[in-house]
Amino acid sequence: MSSITDKPIIGLSEDLLKVQKYSEALSSFIAQSDTPITIGLQGEWGTGKTSLMSLLLEDFNTKDIASSWVNTWEYSMFKGSHETTPGVLRGMLEKLKESCEQRGQWTLKDETKDKFGKAAKFIGSLANQMVANKTGLDIKDAASSVSAKEENLIEIAKIKAMISDLIAELIKDSKNPFKKVVFFVDDLDRIPPSDAVEILEALKNIFDIPNCVFVLAIDYDVVVKGLESKFGKKTEENEREFRSFFDKIIQVPFSMPTGTYDIENFLVEKLKSLGINVKDEDKELYTKAVRYSIGFNPRSLKRYLNSFSLINHLRDLDSEELDGQYDEFMLFAILGIQISYPKIFRLMIQKPNFIEWDKGFGNKYGIEWDELQKNLEKFGESELIDEEWEQVVWGACQKDPYLKAKAFSLLEFLNLLRDKYQGSLENELEQALAFAAITNVDDSNETKVKLDGKRDTTRYKFNGLDNLTKGKLALEIIRKYVEDHPGIGFNELSMVFNKETCGTKDVIMEFTAASKRKNSKGKLDIRHAVKSKNDKIRLSDCDIAVSTQWGKDNIGNIISIAKKEGMKIAQ
Repeated sequence: MSSITDKPIIGLSEDLLKVQKYSEALSSFIAQSDTPITIGLQGEWGTGKTSLMSLLLEDFNTKDIASSWVNTWEYSMFKGSHETTPGVLRGMLEKLKESCEQRGQWTLKDETKDKFGKAAKFIGSLANQMVANKTGLDIKDAASSVSAKEENLIEIAKIKAMISDLIAELIKDSKNPFKKVVFFVDDLDRIPPSDAVEILEALKNIFDIPNCVFVLAIDYDVVVKGLESKFGKKTEENEREFRSFFDKIIQVPFSMPTGTYDIENFLVEKLKSLGINVKDEDKELYTKAVRYSIGFNPRSLKRYLNSFSLINHLRDLDSEELDGQYDEFMLFAILGIQISYPKIFRLMIQKPNFIEWDKGFGNKYGIEWDELQKNLEKFGESELIDEEWEQVVWGACQKDPYLKAKAFSLLEFLNLLRDKYQGSLENELEQALAFAAITNVDDSNETKVKLDGKRDTTRYKFNGLDNLTKGKLALEIIRKYVEDHPGIGFNELSMVFNKETCGTKDVIMEFTAASKRKNSKGKLDIRHAVKSKNDKIRLSDCDIAVSTQWGKDNIGNIISIAKKEGMKIAQ
């Protein structure tokens, strides 16, 4: 599999985040609670609200609880707000019937079934919805499309009574086990905020129907935006009004427990599904990269992993233009910075080795140093802002509210990279940034130019061969050296071409061992040229493969060795 689809889970078998204990607690609470009651699953878009409701639904399907699930977004597509709420109300009834039928427990009498059909038709005909202090519905046109008897139902209370009677008859029917009905209302955060508020205004009129539990997937920020036309922008002075609206609708708020998600398990399993196996000792490292960058939002993490998978597929093609060195975790980390901290990513493009960022670099990009020092004084001594480069990072975050809130997480992340790579930090950053250009969405011309410059595609002429990449050039240099030194063995050749002299480890490796070497994805390692028999070089005691890990930072080393041997190389 090359990508992860953005679909919620539908059962416990897919619960990689290990939220089962929360679903079981909610399920038990709902099963034992008095009705009516409204529960709000609160969390920003992508935090797993739908997945949690799916776990609840799976459990209720084995209990004496009927259920109905409506995706409000589906009812709002290509429709105005005046059409959405009637569609949702009708959908709640229709999905209840559909759910019960799937369980073989739609046992209403024919008379009641007829009443049910008329109620659904009536509600579905509603138009010209108006939401003020109290929801009122213009149902004159709706009533004209049904019998004269229903024409008298001109108040929302009548609609509520219709639904209430139907639910009561379902619960009373001895031919089914149902003792209560749970209505799941999903995707309120995917529709325009004003429409979401209108739907909540209408639904609150039916939230007190006996035998019913309403579970709403809701984002408080969406409600706030939808109420701005009524209360104005939220401030400290009017925040109580916004919260009051929310509290009048939700009796039991439940915040999505993103901080307790088993992100390590989710991350490792999803990477494995993409063909990337993380070593046990590196699991915590990858988890920290997620924590310090995108956080524990499952939807954001899927996007992150798909970008990582795309670039890994590109590398697997072993493109000759991408034969420089790379480190898998550094690439993963850089992608996290690119997605979560685009402003810092742009600074890294300008000067990759962030530990060299200083006052001059900060001033160049609009950081007032004297003002920065005054602002830092309030933090006292801190290991995260005691070095000059750390102060530049902190200062770069202060004008952006999101970055300001995440500044110390970012500093933790960058310190993690510094401690891991130490002396090789600059080289690993440059290589990772070259790959990261593939998924970059920055429209800055300066960034695009810098990123294009990271990918050095210089070609060479050597020993009668043209258009050689760095990897091919290194292979031919070593081949020529062996030809010029008949009888040379592995140990002797290693004295000339090694990490110290060439700047890359395992410059040469026994061919069979190199050809069987696997990377973390269980695939053939691309660190040595072993794909063709022509890549093999015969020594006196074995056949060897030559490293493909050459970039602009180390190709000069092997070229210098070649020139000392009298070899002529041209670009």
